[in-house]
Amino acid sequence: MMKKMGEGSRKVAPANSELPKTVDVAYRTLREWILQGHLVAGQSLPEAELALQIGVSRTPVREAIGRLSAEGLVVMERYRKHVVAKFDEDGRVEIMELKALIEGRAAARAATRLDDSEILYLRDLSNRMERAVREQGDAAHSLFDELNREFHALIWRAADSPRGERILETALSSPFNVLGRLDASLSQSMERACWYHHEIVSAFESRDPERARMQMIAHELSLITTHFPERS
Repeated sequence: MMKKMGEGSRKVAPANSELPKTVDVAYRTLREWILQGHLVAGQSLPEAELALQIGVSRTPVREAIGRLSAEGLVVMERYRKHVVAKFDEDGRVEIMELKALIEGRAAARAATRLDDSEILYLRDLSNRMERAVREQGDAAHSLFDELNREFHALIWRAADSPRGERILETALSSPFNVLGRLDASLSQSMERACWYHHEIVSAFESRDPERARMQMIAHELSLITTHFPERS
C-alpha cells in the first residue's frame, strides 16, 4: 500500500529566522564586554554560561565567538578553549602603527571633502579640548574623550571610507583596557593630542591632503612615543 506523501518521514524544522538577530546580539554584547574590560585578557569564554547571561542559546554565542576570533579579540587555546586575546607590547605598538596609517588616509580624503562649516566646527572642538585640559588637567578626561570622539568621527564621515571605518571598528579598535594600561599621564597625552588637533585643522583649512595625512599619522604615532618612550 502506497504511503501518503509525508507519512513516516521526518518533519523538517523551519529555518530559524531569528538566528541572525540573536547572533548579532551575542556578538555586540561580548564585544562590548571585552572592549570595556568586563571580560579581561586571558579569561575563558564558556558558551553555556555566556548564553545564560546574554539570554540566548549556545549557538549564537558560538558564532559570535567565531566572529570575535576573526577580529583578533578572541583566540583558541588548547582543547578548543576560547579566551580573550592578550596583547604584548609589540602587538600594541603594531596596532597603533596600523591605526595611524588608516587614520592618515581618512584625513587626506577629508581635506578636500569637508565644507567650511565643518572645518570651523573642528576648530571649535579643538579649542574646547585645549581649554578643558588647561583648566581641569587630568579631570578633563571624560569631556576630552567625548570631544575627541566627535572630532575624529566628523573626519571619518567626511572621508566617506566605509571599508576603512570597518577595519578600525574591528581588529584595530582595541581600546586601552584591551591593549594594556598606558603609562603616561592623562594630561600629558591630552596636551600633545591638542597640539596635533590644531595642526590637522590647519591642514584642512589649507585644503592640503598630504599635510593632513602626515599630521594625522604623526598624531597617532605620538601615542607610541608618549606611552612607550623607550621606542622613541
